[in-house]
Amino acid sequence: MFITEIIKLKTPQQGYALGNLTLPSVNDTIMLVVKFTYEENNMTNFRRVMLPLLAVLSLSFTQTLFAQATFDFENIDTILEDNAFNDIANRYASVLLSLFPERGTRLGFSSANTLLDERTPQHSAHALSALQSIRKQLEEIKPSTLSAAKQADLQLLLNDVDYMIWLEKQNRVTNSPLYYAEALDAVYDLRLKQTASPIRQRLDISARLKELSNVATQAETYLKTAAPFQAQLAMEKAYYAFLAMDELTDFLLQTAKDVDTSTQIKNESIAAKRAIKRLFDLFKQLSQAQSARDFRLGEEDYIFLLNTQYQIKQSPEKLLAQLQKNLQQAQENLTKALEPFMLNMEAEEVTVLDIADTEQPAVPTKKAKKASKKSRKKVEEKPLRNAQDFYAVAKRITDVEAQEDPIKTLKADAVNTASFFNESGLLPVKNFDFNVAAMPQYYAYTQAYLFVPPYGNQLAPQVDFFLRLPAGNSLAQQEQLNRDFNAPTRKLMLSTELMPGRYYQTVLMQNLSNQRRFYPAHTMANGWSAYAQQLARETGFLVSDEELLFLAWHEYIRALTALADAKLHTRQFSYTDTLNMLTLEHGLEQTQAETLIKQVVVQPGEALSYQAGLDVLQTLRKKYQKKLGKKFDELKFHTYVLKSGDITPEYLAKEVEAAYKQNAKK
Repeated sequence: MFITEIIKLKTPQQGYALGNLTLPSVNDTIMLVVKFTYEENNMTNFRRVMLPLLAVLSLSFTQTLFAQATFDFENIDTILEDNAFNDIANRYASVLLSLFPERGTRLGFSSANTLLDERTPQHSAHALSALQSIRKQLEEIKPSTLSAAKQADLQLLLNDVDYMIWLEKQNRVTNSPLYYAEALDAVYDLRLKQTASPIRQRLDISARLKELSNVATQAETYLKTAAPFQAQLAMEKAYYAFLAMDELTDFLLQTAKDVDTSTQIKNESIAAKRAIKRLFDLFKQLSQAQSARDFRLGEEDYIFLLNTQYQIKQSPEKLLAQLQKNLQQAQENLTKALEPFMLNMEAEEVTVLDIADTEQPAVPTKKAKKASKKSRKKVEEKPLRNAQDFYAVAKRITDVEAQEDPIKTLKADAVNTASFFNESGLLPVKNFDFNVAAMPQYYAYTQAYLFVPPYGNQLAPQVDFFLRLPAGNSLAQQEQLNRDFNAPTRKLMLSTELMPGRYYQTVLMQNLSNQRRFYPAHTMANGWSAYAQQLARETGFLVSDEELLFLAWHEYIRALTALADAKLHTRQFSYTDTLNMLTLEHGLEQTQAETLIKQVVVQPGEALSYQAGLDVLQTLRKKYQKKLGKKFDELKFHTYVLKSGDITPEYLAKEVEAAYKQNAKK
């Protein structure tokens, strides 16, 4: 007799074993592997049963091979190299999960949720060694031997590993208070991360709250010196975390079903407050200490960061010249957008004078020379407007009802926005669930809204958009409503963050490779956000004078922030120089200018990525508009871009080109 066992396999990233032959995997294909033991005296039964089965399997296998273009014996080297790359990528994910649990949470590894990063010199040395080992393994991969898709993934992984190595070389354990303050962010990451089990979420948050005491001890032990300004920013974060702890405690108590659990939660919160207070005191001490340490990166580190994190590869001189040009253009656009409102304001301010009071005796004068064409043009040119002009106009045109419910209003607007763009025919239609919730206090101190993309494999988050609600006395609430919830601001917010913006793009990326989801090219992610604003204008979603004004204002602030970022971190500007540029030259309010500077200190280079990514997308679109003429289809173009995901600009161009060629063959 013989025994047969039919085994069903579906392992796209592994080979299938058939006897002594290992076959490369066929992506998303189910194969049947037959195991049997042969007994010599049952040859007849074997032939009668097995040969027809093998014939069927052979036919099925042959059809599968012809149906799947990915299986090619001439391309086995590429398949093997792809698998080798996948192995290294998995090792890197393991390093992040085990050594950087705070980031592991953001990547979607729930097993990391109970831990915080260890902040000691020994741990940093161990992490650096592990990262350098991964980097060395990646160097052994030859891009030319990988499939086209894996080449793009390889570049993303290299960029991320290089960035992590750079971080570990900054000696953050001994000199970066913001590094320790990130532990506070890690606690609230779990507050934002929606889970199927509220009790599990509470246990994870409680575990990290307990770890804050260790973080405070590590900071007191190892944090010896710091740039005073960075220490001040860390102190502010600790202050916000301390104030927000009561709200977090109330959130945790919602899952408590007995008195003992409630008491435990309250005690844990008190202990966490003590740890946060210790961090606050240390950061305050460092902010007041005499230190020559500079919070600015310096040109070498800044250019490296722009290259690896944001794929911006210009020289400092060309970069600053381009940023200045972008700001000039943005200010001209703002001036143009302000014109209708400034004319109305000037008309209202006209005062009728008594002619008799203004008449003066005629005085003979020489005949004036005819003004030159150049001088006439100079007189006719209107001065560029700045933030002060925008503030004056915005105060007159923004008026929101005090009793308006921001969450309810934004939800209704979100439905209309999705419907508008679904009907536009410019984007691949995708149904998705978009919800709005009140922003936790910890974040509400510094931002008006917060979009949270799906964490790793959490593909169906329940809440993704957190909104800062009006707070304070009635006057403060009304000012916030007018600033954050006027109609143009809401429409701009939704087109940027919802559809066709960041949320829509993230949802369409759910089926991409882990590298594209976990380690995206930030320039292209942010570039799409800026591109979404342009689409909103082009399709008529942003069409009124008010809406176009707020769009121009947003672009102006973005360009101003990018220039401030580069001037600061290349050390061409001091803090005071930057503040003067923002307030004296461009008219920003002191508070807004200070917030902008804090932003570029905490996230150096981020501000530059929006325009850089937008330029890539616009250049790519113009290329195919010119090439295809009337045959250019925006829906196809956007589909190809979104299917590629946030890969580096050079690989995006290659994948879009390949998609057009593939489509031409059909």
